[in-house]
Order: sequence, then C-alpha cells, then structure tokens
Amino acid sequence: MPRFCDTHIEADIIIGRGIDMQDLIGKRVVVEKAIIEPSKFKDKNKSGNRLHLQVVVGAKFNDTPDDSGDFYEKDERGRAIGVRRSVFTASEVLMDELVKAQECWANERMEEGLQSLSFIPFDTTIAQDGRMLHFT
Repeated sequence: MPRFCDTHIEADIIIGRGIDMQDLIGKRVVVEKAIIEPSKFKDKNKSGNRLHLQVVVGAKFNDTPDDSGDFYEKDERGRAIGVRRSVFTASEVLMDELVKAQECWANERMEEGLQSLSFIPFDTTIAQDGRMLHFT
C-alpha cells in the first residue's frame, strides 16, 4: 500500500505558527516561501500589499556551501532543518528586495541551464534601521 509521505507532495501554502517580526530581527533564518498579497489593512503602506513569509528558525549553518550552494543543513528531503514559522509584514522594502532578488536568482539559474523554480529559498538576517526592515 502506498504511503502519502513518500510522494513528497507539499501544498503551496505558508505553514508554521505565527511569530512577530520583532522576534526575527538580527537572527539568521532560511526563507522557504513568500507570498505578496493584498493586505486586509490598506493603510499600512502605499501599495496596500502585505508579505507573508515562511521562515525556518533555529537552522544550523555551515561555513562553506554544500553542492547546491546552500549554507544551511538539510534533512533527507533537502529542506532546511529547524522550526517553521509564519510572519506577516507590510514592509515595502522587504517586498521590493524579495522581488528583485528572486528575479536575479531566476536569471542566474536560467543562464546556468538549471531548472526554473517558482521560489528560490534563501538564508538571510532581517535587519532593522529605524523603522525600515531589510534583508542582509
């Protein structure tokens, strides 16, 4: 009898218990998924959008990258080892940086002849300068 877990099928949704963005400031995390969507609170920023992130907290990082170019340790399915958490933000800067980085990495993959991905996971530290948040 087949087991569903052997299919490695994952829903394209954000998973993980919610966490405040302030609890992530200054911590190195893996961003596994991101969704930019209309916000329920239209007055939070100019675009009226929000960023919903799935991050891995407590991931272990190596000093050198693996064969895939990733610095974080992975499980047998190639996913970052750690606790998955969900966070929302209205930060226009984070949304802009995310879109630009994903476009850049997608172009690099295409030039290298690699398979295109709908989202390229990355590791980062979220920093705060005054009220502005940004990836580092």
